[in-house]
Amino acid sequence: MIGISSFAYHDLSLGEALQNIEHVVNCAEIFSEGKHDLFRQDEIAFSYDLKYTVHAPSTDLNLASIREPIRNAALQLVEDMTDICNEIDAEVMVVHPGYFPFAYDRDFAFNAFQKSLPVLERIGEDAGVRICVENMPKWECFLFREPDFEIGANDFVLDIGHANTMGNLEAFLEREISHFHIHDNHGDNDEHLPPGEGNIDFSAIKGLLRQNNSIKIIENKSAEDALQSLSALKNMGIK
Repeated sequence: MIGISSFAYHDLSLGEALQNIEHVVNCAEIFSEGKHDLFRQDEIAFSYDLKYTVHAPSTDLNLASIREPIRNAALQLVEDMTDICNEIDAEVMVVHPGYFPFAYDRDFAFNAFQKSLPVLERIGEDAGVRICVENMPKWECFLFREPDFEIGANDFVLDIGHANTMGNLEAFLEREISHFHIHDNHGDNDEHLPPGEGNIDFSAIKGLLRQNNSIKIIENKSAEDALQSLSALKNMGIK
């Protein structure tokens, strides 16, 4: 199943975004930020005939915070978000692994995230929601940019564009993938372009995308790009 991230319609209200998505696909990933913050307006999702996945907030949520009260607060936000997932029948929730402000803090952040992993597993099991940890792009402050990074028993969402900025997409394809974020770039910046507009060889991975039954979320910055991405995927036989 192909879905579209509400981020492509971030300038619209959540209702308007979902209405636009409903016209072209059967699935939407609600990026719970800004005008689409589910903590403020989860009831809007009931108005549309869509299957949902949820992208947890990325601002003010750091599962690798070296400040223990902040890390615990982030875990509580994740747990609260799984309650919303259950309300709107979203079986998948995407989370970022966390970040650190200074290179000196990387090991501390890594250890903090490792402490968060079993809690994430427990939260997901208790709620019946698959918590999928996303690989990050080529920004030094992020964890989980390499394919050997440990995420415990949590599921993995492969962000194809992020992996391309790190030059390790092929290695990431060896991991068990439970969810996809699809967009393109030229290998340096996280541009979120439609497939074919950057340098990712989608012809080399279209077989995997066809065979894997996980939800594939188009993650672009504009509605026009999202529609172009949808056309490109359909032309590759990806449904």
